[in-house]
Amino acid sequence: MFEKFIVEQNKHWKEEPIDTGFSRVVMADIVKYLDIKQIVALIGVRRSGKSTIARQLVKFLIKEKGVNPKNILFLNLESPLLNQFKSDPGNLQKIFDEYLDLVEPKGKIFIFLDEAQFFSDWQVFVKSLYERGGVKFFITGSNSRLLSAEMATLLSGRSIAKSIYPFNFREMAGVRKIEIKDRIEIIRNERRLKKVFGEYLKDGGFPEIFLEKKKEIKKEILANYYKNILYQDIVPRFEIKKTKEIENLLLYLFSNIGQRYSYNSLAKFLKMNDKTVKEYIGFFEKSFLLFELSNYQYSVKKQENYPKKVYAIDNGFIGAVSFSFSENYGHFLENTVFLGLLGTGKEIYYHLGKYECDFVVKEGRKITEAAQVTKILDNNNEKREMGGLLEVMEKFNMKEGLIITDNQKEERKIKGKTIKIIPAWRWLLELE
Repeated sequence: MFEKFIVEQNKHWKEEPIDTGFSRVVMADIVKYLDIKQIVALIGVRRSGKSTIARQLVKFLIKEKGVNPKNILFLNLESPLLNQFKSDPGNLQKIFDEYLDLVEPKGKIFIFLDEAQFFSDWQVFVKSLYERGGVKFFITGSNSRLLSAEMATLLSGRSIAKSIYPFNFREMAGVRKIEIKDRIEIIRNERRLKKVFGEYLKDGGFPEIFLEKKKEIKKEILANYYKNILYQDIVPRFEIKKTKEIENLLLYLFSNIGQRYSYNSLAKFLKMNDKTVKEYIGFFEKSFLLFELSNYQYSVKKQENYPKKVYAIDNGFIGAVSFSFSENYGHFLENTVFLGLLGTGKEIYYHLGKYECDFVVKEGRKITEAAQVTKILDNNNEKREMGGLLEVMEKFNMKEGLIITDNQKEERKIKGKTIKIIPAWRWLLELE
């Protein structure tokens, strides 16, 4: 019954694995988990490249690990051919049984379930096969049904979740074939790197957008991404009735990146209930659209009493649905720095004292990094930017801090502390 579908999905059995394009940085991390039993779940916003990474893993298994191609079963569960079968997880077992009968694989089997959320109760099939052993699962998912917390619940601790984000700046430079292996190459390619950074800053890092040349089409595609996430993921998933409310809130947040707010202030401004505001922002986070930052306090309870800040998963969304790039360059720059920090996997906060510091980074129990972001550091803002940074450095006994700018580079010594001023494009390339 499913033979034709299976064969069409697994062209790597008879042909060379398809060209999967530029290898993502996260691949080096994911391949570490090939030999352990746990299920690997690739989660993230729609169109961030999860399916491509899954295909790259197929190619890696065949080319680098010497796995027999027929021991790899790839299934895109979003396929229209499965529409009438998606309500019964028993059909996944039938697909697997037909696969076994079709190719008679010997040894360990690798199964890729791409866009698993399109099949009801897919985890029933996965857990059953997992317990039998001899099978390694990779699962991708785009919407809030497959975020890490829910994934852990669905699979009862059997999985490792890896977040997949749109291209970072280093990856975009790689796609443009710009060599950046060391500082000499970075200096040599500065002009080209700045040009690519300009694209990244304005249009973001979604692979499809980066490869598209026409500005009008880029904006149209980004708007469609935005609408699909809101109306196909969030609204039906959380059974939201007042769609205008949630749309207005999301638009407001995208238009106020990096600005402090309280749930109560947002509720008053948008004429909503503060509990509803908090709930909706939680939905945005679960769908990887936005990330909320807290003011760092030693007590988690105290953190809840301070205003929050919000950042977007991609700069392209900010420009596509809110305000113009040229008038709000600082918002785009600050969001770009946030995304760079997000990619490190470390805990990120902001700090509010006499002055504000845009970002503080926590590793373990210790604040290890602090950074301010400003387009230009000059006489108009130096007291504020330096003040916020030095306040954090003093409080957490830090010797070094950062001011990330558009294009300034220097180093200053103040009260025995070092403040490095560095262009954002250069900082992103040096980021570990």
